[in-house]
Amino acid sequence: MRKGSGTQTSASGVTYTGEWDNDKMNGRGTLTHPSGAIYSGLFRDNMYHGKGTYRFPDGTEYTGTFNNNRFEGEGEFTDSQGLVWTGMFRNKAALGLKLKGERNVILCVQFSHWWSASPKYMSMHKQQSS
Repeated sequence: MRKGSGTQTSASGVTYTGEWDNDKMNGRGTLTHPSGAIYSGLFRDNMYHGKGTYRFPDGTEYTGTFNNNRFEGEGEFTDSQGLVWTGMFRNKAALGLKLKGERNVILCVQFSHWWSASPKYMSMHKQQSS
């Protein structure tokens, strides 16, 4: 039974370096996937749980609170184009985000589901005041 700090690499190439308790990833650690995805932060019972950062292979990154492997609570999502979204996350939903730009906040949005989108299919238009 594992307890304390250590490193384990699975047969599929996933590597965990960090704290163990009760033979599970518990405490602070880093999980690296062969795809290039990396999670660094707190674990509870082999799940991302608490404060942490998940970096996707394309450079997209979420830093904030996790609950049982899900984005949950206050966080910051930086997409592959460098746009930074801050606000409340719940699973695959964004409950009110602010898009931060060079001139502070430029857009507030709310999504019921989160998905990846290519910037070439996404555009924003400034609304003209009358």
